[in-house]
Amino acid sequence: MKSNFTISLFLLAAIACLSQGCCPERFMQVGNRCYYFNSDKVDWHDARDACLELGAHLVSIHSFQESAQVYALWKSLADDRFTSNLYEAYWIGLNDQQTEGVFKWSDGTPTDYTLWHDGEPNNSRGEDCVAALNAGSNDQDRQKWNDYPCGLLKSYFCRIPL
Repeated sequence: MKSNFTISLFLLAAIACLSQGCCPERFMQVGNRCYYFNSDKVDWHDARDACLELGAHLVSIHSFQESAQVYALWKSLADDRFTSNLYEAYWIGLNDQQTEGVFKWSDGTPTDYTLWHDGEPNNSRGEDCVAALNAGSNDQDRQKWNDYPCGLLKSYFCRIPL
């Protein structure tokens, strides 16, 4: 009897997955998106390439709600010594490598939302790639963005739609 119940649950989950969409292995579903977090510290270009190898892109963020979801996910997955450490956060897909001051998402989606930290972007050190700054007294401030040199090493998020 117990095995029939287990099989039934598995089949229900499979049907739900097929009708609503499923995230690939190693991706986590949040709403209608699939996220992959890698805590390895890599430069922006290596993070972008790793996402592409997974059939994904570095995360693009188009609303405060999405930003809050990604930040909360990072806090739940990253080592505590990083989540409480100033300037230690994750790469996102925003960059101005093609034209200085014109920020574009690496997945080609429109730049219809930004969440810059005060005084950013400032290109103070040839900064063309963007990450959460993780500075401030609360989560709303800590998820704001900063432009950084692309060669810095940070963790990263990949994303695919369902």
